[in-house]
Amino acid sequence: MRRKLLLASALLLAACGDAKPTRDAGPDDVPVVDAAPTDAATADARAPDGGAPSDAACATCVDYALDPARGRVASAALGELSGVVESRRRRGVFFVHNDSGDSARFFAVDERGALLAEYHLRGAPSVDWEDVAAGPCGADTCLFLGDIGDNDMVRTGYTVLRVREPAAVPDTAPATVTPVELPWEALAFRYPDGAHNAEALLAHPATGDLYVITKTTGDSEVFRLPASARTDATTTLARVATLNLPPSGAALVTGADMHPCAARILVRTYVRLFEYELPPGQPFEAIFTVDPREVPVLAERQGEAVGWRADGRGYVTVSEGANPTLNRFACANP
Repeated sequence: MRRKLLLASALLLAACGDAKPTRDAGPDDVPVVDAAPTDAATADARAPDGGAPSDAACATCVDYALDPARGRVASAALGELSGVVESRRRRGVFFVHNDSGDSARFFAVDERGALLAEYHLRGAPSVDWEDVAAGPCGADTCLFLGDIGDNDMVRTGYTVLRVREPAAVPDTAPATVTPVELPWEALAFRYPDGAHNAEALLAHPATGDLYVITKTTGDSEVFRLPASARTDATTTLARVATLNLPPSGAALVTGADMHPCAARILVRTYVRLFEYELPPGQPFEAIFTVDPREVPVLAERQGEAVGWRADGRGYVTVSEGANPTLNRFACANP
């Protein structure tokens, strides 16, 4: 397994360049390239070194149990949380961000919801950030922030911002949080068939491919942004699937995340949460068309965020609204 991890890291390093500060050229100022297909089924489904789950964590959980020791997000600056992902460096540290209306920034909170740090991406686009994912970028781990919201379906282009996961996060909440500026890269994209509203972004932990799931009252579509996407071009996404969302799911997809082992994904709506598991021997993108099972989620005021735990043994959810609860669910009977 270690040999596979090293091989996967080497391949990813060749595919991804170092992150450098850059400004978004905008979808109309750069050439258009098409997304090349990727066969993720041939990749070893493990996260990069430093965030790799154990083999036991890759096993299917029979059920999930709510952790009664829930945290409450204390900062008044976090009133419209739309995305959450756990740090791949530090267990119990979560990176979160607001919905539209905020500047280009994200935050780190702990399991109690205390504010640990604030990060600014100077000059980055921030039309409507809707989700965040963690995935490989070379030998490191990056956060991918999806500026993908489009409620009025009027945008001609969208952006995923790529930033290396912050190396240092305070152990405890400081008395005063001083914002830290981080370098970033912009992955501009457009859809092959016009505008879409989306709030769900996933990152494959081995291939580095990104997936966007649209938010619609009809069939939600899944599009792929390949790891090979260039920062000096606008990529036309490849449509890869129509999401199999049960009628009881209340249709509108508000968030999603990919398991560190890649064989499972979580997809949430305002009122339901579903787990999809890839059948053995199937290509990865078949995961979006399998029949999912419903897993526990609490009734949240406006639930939009979901993220797997970095060790693969549970997940967290959080809602918009003042001082939302950070709900943690742990794997039971794996």
